[in-house]
Amino acid sequence: MPSLSTKIAQSIIISGLFIVVAFIAIYYQNPVSGFYFVIALLVFFIVAFGLAMGKTFAKPVRQILDQADDVSSGNVNKIFYLKTKDEVEDLARTFDKITRAFDKTKAEVESLRRIDEIKLKTKSLLSDQVIAALEGKIKNRTQDLETAASHLEILQNQLIEKEDQIKELESKVAKLGVKKKRATTKKDA
Repeated sequence: MPSLSTKIAQSIIISGLFIVVAFIAIYYQNPVSGFYFVIALLVFFIVAFGLAMGKTFAKPVRQILDQADDVSSGNVNKIFYLKTKDEVEDLARTFDKITRAFDKTKAEVESLRRIDEIKLKTKSLLSDQVIAALEGKIKNRTQDLETAASHLEILQNQLIEKEDQIKELESKVAKLGVKKKRATTKKDA
């Protein structure tokens, strides 16, 4: 794809050559002395003028493109400054505004990212503290349950002992009741 300077130069050269061909057509029948020398100089001048104008017009656009490439690679501190007093200068100012807005947005995004990181770290820290507190509560409850279970086991053993004592007392009471019946039957007989 031809560059902008080449396109501009081609336009100027083609239009200049068209004028030269028109002069040649007009003076073709009776050329004046030195006519072809003047035509050759005119063609040389047209080509040189076309190339120079192509570079001159394309240079500011090339500068804007170079600066835009810098911005796209992350260098947003670059200022778009061109003093051409035409639409290209307006374009440079617009690019400068876009770059500043991009830089501002980039800073805001970075700030929000840092805030999110801080929130995440805070949540993680709070989660760790909550987990530690819950683990402490679980440990305390487990110890309480273990203590209650051991007390329950002791009470069950004591209950079994008391039941055994009650059975012994019942059997003694039953034996005494039998002895008393025998004693009352012997007294009655």
